[in-house]
Amino acid sequence: MNKTIYLNKDIEVLIVSFGGVGTTFLMDAITPFRLTNRSDNGDGYKHLPIPPLSSRKNLKTIYVFGDPVLAAVSLFRRGYHCTQSHANAKFQDFDYLIPEDKSLEDYVTGRKDGLYFTSHFKNWLSGSGEYSVLFLKYDAIYDSLDVIQSFLNLPDAFVAQFQEKRIRKSKLSDLSANTVEGLEEMYGELKNEIDQYPGSFVLEKNKKPTRYYLKKPYRNAFKEAFFKKHPLLRKVKNRFFQLFD
Repeated sequence: MNKTIYLNKDIEVLIVSFGGVGTTFLMDAITPFRLTNRSDNGDGYKHLPIPPLSSRKNLKTIYVFGDPVLAAVSLFRRGYHCTQSHANAKFQDFDYLIPEDKSLEDYVTGRKDGLYFTSHFKNWLSGSGEYSVLFLKYDAIYDSLDVIQSFLNLPDAFVAQFQEKRIRKSKLSDLSANTVEGLEEMYGELKNEIDQYPGSFVLEKNKKPTRYYLKKPYRNAFKEAFFKKHPLLRKVKNRFFQLFD
């Protein structure tokens, strides 16, 4: 697993989300036509909380987002809440990660966010400007197949072969009133903000990219990438800190 801020240069299309919004099935539909990052996240790119760097000049990126309340329910239902907590907190100095044995009911009772949807979404909205990004709502995927096709220059077979729409399994009606109230309190503000965005929109590549590299998450990412490239120095660093622990 790569898991660094530097994207594999062979990837033509990067597909990312904050989790729980149908990223996998969209990736599987695009993979027959374009080389994407791995839908099983074996390369560590699927949920990067900040836009990665790429040497590929014509890289296209799709950021999938959606109702954070239902996304949280989906992650807990499928047992991915702990994994997603770690993924969304990466490169950032968050002090809480959701334990694997934490239930959704217990999670919302504490009212302590560990999924970090808001920072993930806003990090991608601010972007790096290095490449264009198609923002795509989960609920608008089937209405945006022509948009996706045009953005990625895909053949008509992409639309023709796209899987039939399925009913979403995660439902608020299956939860207690207290759990729903907790989720709305934790993610209601972000949900309202997301509701204001259209089903799809594109942030174009900026001819003058922002000074993203000055932000702390990028500094943390560059540091991690450096020590992954130089494992001996990483061992020396870890040993040094152990001496003073």
